[in-house]
Amino acid sequence: MSTKAINPEDLKRWGIEGSIKRELVLDELIETEITLDASEEEVIQVYLSSMNIYTQEELAKWMRSENVDKESLLTRATRYYRWIKVCEKKFKNQAATKFLKEKAKLDKVSYSMIWIDDEAFAGEVFVRIKEGECSVDDAILLSTNPPQGLKIGRVGPVKLQELPDALAELLRISQPKQVWPPIKIKNGWGIVISEKLWPAVFNKEERLKILSELGEEFLAEELKKSRDIVSQKTM
Repeated sequence: MSTKAINPEDLKRWGIEGSIKRELVLDELIETEITLDASEEEVIQVYLSSMNIYTQEELAKWMRSENVDKESLLTRATRYYRWIKVCEKKFKNQAATKFLKEKAKLDKVSYSMIWIDDEAFAGEVFVRIKEGECSVDDAILLSTNPPQGLKIGRVGPVKLQELPDALAELLRISQPKQVWPPIKIKNGWGIVISEKLWPAVFNKEERLKILSELGEEFLAEELKKSRDIVSQKTM
C-alpha cells in the first residue's frame, strides 16, 4: 500500500477538494460540547434516515460501498447528530414556517396511469372505467408501450414535488377515485385515476429533513464566505 503524502494537487485531481473544504467548515460549525440526548441506536437511526436507508439490506450494501465498520458508522452518525442539534438550535422557529410554505408539495399521492397510443380507444377505455364496465387493473393491462420515463400502472405513494408539474397539479385537485379524461402525453393519451392523498404531517422525520435542508443552505453561505475571505487575501 502506498504511503505517499496527500497534497492539494491530489485533492484537485481526485475531485474532492470542495468536499473536504465543506467538511472542514462543517467541523467549525459543529458544537462538540452539545450533550447527546439520545441513545447510540437513535443517533444512528437519525443518520441513516437522512440518507434514506431504512432496511438492514440497504445498510449492509451502504457499509460495503463506504468500507466502514460499526465503529465508523457510529462516529459518522454522532457527528451528523451534533450537526442536526446545531441546526435545531439555529432554525427551530424557521422549520415549521418552511414546512407550511412547502406543505402542498410534500403531500403524497397514489394514482393509476394508463397510456394508450390511439385516441379513440383511449376514450373508449375511459368511458368503460367510468361506467364500471372495466376495472382499473384490467385497464392498466390495455396500456401500450409508454414513452420512456412515464410510469404506468399503480404508482405511489409519491410526493407531489417528485412528479411533473402538470400531473402534480391534477392530482392535487383530484377527489379520491376520480377518473380524468384522456390527456395528450407525447404520441399518445394518458388516463389518470387518483387513488389516495396523504397530507404531509410535521412529524419528527419531516422536521429533521427540513432542519437538514436549512442547515445545508447555511453551510453553503459559510463556504461562500470562506472562499471570499481567501480571495481577498490573495488579491
